[in-house]
Amino acid sequence: MKIRLLIVDDEEIIRLSMEEGLKDLGYCVTTAENGVDALEKVKKFKPQIVFLDIRLPDKNGLEILPGIKNIDNEIEVVIMTAYGDIQTAVKAIKLGAFHYMNKPFDLQEVDIIIKKIIDNKKLKNKIYALEKEKQLNDETIYGESPLMQDVFEKIKILSKNDNVTVLIQGQTGTGKELVANAIHNNSNRKNSVMLKINCGSIPPPLLESELFGFEKNSFTGANNRKKGLLEIADGGTVFLDEIGELSLKLQPKLLRFLEERKFKKIGGLEDIEVDVRIITATNKDLEKAVANKEFREDLYYRLNVIPIFLPPLRKRGKDILILANKFLQKYNKKYRKRIKGFTKKAEDVLLKYPWQGNVRELKNIIERIVLLLDYEYIDVDHLPLNISRSATINSDNPEDNQYNPQSSIFDLNFSLEKEVESLEINYIKQALKLSNNNYIKAADMLGISRFALKRRIEKYGLKQ
Repeated sequence: MKIRLLIVDDEEIIRLSMEEGLKDLGYCVTTAENGVDALEKVKKFKPQIVFLDIRLPDKNGLEILPGIKNIDNEIEVVIMTAYGDIQTAVKAIKLGAFHYMNKPFDLQEVDIIIKKIIDNKKLKNKIYALEKEKQLNDETIYGESPLMQDVFEKIKILSKNDNVTVLIQGQTGTGKELVANAIHNNSNRKNSVMLKINCGSIPPPLLESELFGFEKNSFTGANNRKKGLLEIADGGTVFLDEIGELSLKLQPKLLRFLEERKFKKIGGLEDIEVDVRIITATNKDLEKAVANKEFREDLYYRLNVIPIFLPPLRKRGKDILILANKFLQKYNKKYRKRIKGFTKKAEDVLLKYPWQGNVRELKNIIERIVLLLDYEYIDVDHLPLNISRSATINSDNPEDNQYNPQSSIFDLNFSLEKEVESLEINYIKQALKLSNNNYIKAADMLGISRFALKRRIEKYGLKQ
């Protein structure tokens, strides 16, 4: 997005020369010849930087400065004058001016000041982001399984194409936010801010104001103009977690932004154009939500350009042990422990456990064990009872799996989701085999759409 500049000066030659010169440098520029016109331009043009002459026909520039800041305190003002003195400069800075320039000046000097302001704004945005949330310490995603290699490949592709909207799907605890971080941190936007918001944890009216901002007096309590996350993150990324919980009222507004990269603040009349990448995530079946009229179909397809499906931890094989050891290293350091690793029996148990809470569950369990344990190695007896019991139920020894009154299909290891997934996989494999891998015929046999079949094939890693 081009930086918008407003030049306020009563001398026409200065206005025109600055306007043409700065336009040639790639800025979006407009001008005003007096104070009243300047304030109107600030409201309508919404500049990010104002170059303001002190001596104007109707008002003094130092009288205009507070009016500009009252309209939008984020606007940076550079005072220009041919009659400079230290006292005036000090007063201008106290009133909120970013810089003070003495005439005459050259275009290179102006360009340097603009770049300093841009860098300062980026720094402010980063500070805002850090205050907005506590960043996670473990930003790296680990895994060697084929399913995760596919995820890593998509992260690489999406990092290179930093204008593509991303939809990350996966169960709770699979690491969707870490994938979003990886895409942002490996893209050209990595030096700009990444702001995050959970669509399911904020009421729709508040979520709208957080995302899009609002104009002063647009509703009761709106005493000042507020920038939304989309405007603050200009040049960076906005991560919308739990996008499936976005209200139907807000979905058209987000769709419009994705299509045009423009939006209106609450109570605003003017379009605001920003350069922001949107990354979304959900544990909800959006295809089902679309069928149930709970999610707009057009928004779903707009988000689902290159989807990333994060597999459940139980489908990642030996990744479980890789992650367990990484978490062990982390919490050894945190709690000043020297646990060397896991016994072979403990590793076998970890591999057999279904991990319904996915990576988050594994991480929490390892932290708990490290915090409480003082042994050299983690053994089966040190694992939580539900985990060690599941190993017995899943044992290869038939005697361990015999039915008893306390054990049934609904024991601790039972997972309806797992059973349904297993059934789906078997039917899909049979349909593909009978149709000679013809997706249209296979989908027809299964009674689902071709798109739904392709999504499930990708979800379960059934590459043909």
